[in-house]
Amino acid sequence: MTDSLLRRAQHSLAPLQRRDLDAALALAMADPVAHVVPIMHLETARASGVMPGSLWAVRRRVGLHSALVGLVWNGANLSAVLPEDDVEDAETLRAEVAAAAARLTRPAALVGPAGVTLDLWGRLEPWWGPAREVRARQVSMAIDHEPTRVPGVDGAGLDLEAVRRSSLDDYDLLLPACVHMFIGEVGYDPMRHGRAGYEERLRSLVRAGRSYLQMGTVDGRRQVVFKAEVGALGGGVAQLQGVWVHPDLRGRGLARAGLGAVIDAARSQLAPTVSLYVNDFNPVAIRAYDAVGFSRVGTFATVMF
Repeated sequence: MTDSLLRRAQHSLAPLQRRDLDAALALAMADPVAHVVPIMHLETARASGVMPGSLWAVRRRVGLHSALVGLVWNGANLSAVLPEDDVEDAETLRAEVAAAAARLTRPAALVGPAGVTLDLWGRLEPWWGPAREVRARQVSMAIDHEPTRVPGVDGAGLDLEAVRRSSLDDYDLLLPACVHMFIGEVGYDPMRHGRAGYEERLRSLVRAGRSYLQMGTVDGRRQVVFKAEVGALGGGVAQLQGVWVHPDLRGRGLARAGLGAVIDAARSQLAPTVSLYVNDFNPVAIRAYDAVGFSRVGTFATVMF
């Protein structure tokens, strides 16, 4: 089925060329919050002149020529930038992109705007399934102004420091907090599956100034009590990931105060807009994001393998 569809396809999937970078960026920048991950890699490629093999161009045949109409990033996760306005053409495009993408290496997850992501997953499932988990409704949120100040942090006995950028000197204390967050959010221990890559990713975020933490005293020991990372950065958008509060300190206002500080820092140091996406079944986190001033701007989906 895949081979026959590819032979008659109006659309093709091929490695993105350097000459296509500006056009690909223009496509993705139509919604920089939704497409921050592909934008980040496109901007890196343009700045470095090195084209990563994980960037794929979606082209439509137009007579003897072809036009760039979409983009696929297939790294650790797969994110697609595909048009949604022309329903008939979008149907053909997605079917043909999925048929071609089925031949790529299966990523750890599909992530992105829910409509495109779930549609592609429905077509890719015969080749890439089964999924370990499908999170079909994740709230995409963004803030491009000063956060709302939320009073009421209960820091009694914690000897709290201010939220700040992490340094490699913090690494031994930061790593357990990140692993705890990852297990709770993703469902497996990254120290047992892909430890080297996980640790290098964390170190790279720290070195890039995209990791933030707050230290405090818990059970007589200095520990990380709040942390967050800017996991993706591009197109004027800093996407927060890994927002976490020490499990013994939840409900004391640390998340809202910490988020406010991180939003301030990220907007002054990295990008004017801060975004994130959160599972719809996590009302506590959604209330915290609402409280500090995030607006709901769309719906994401994640398919995990």
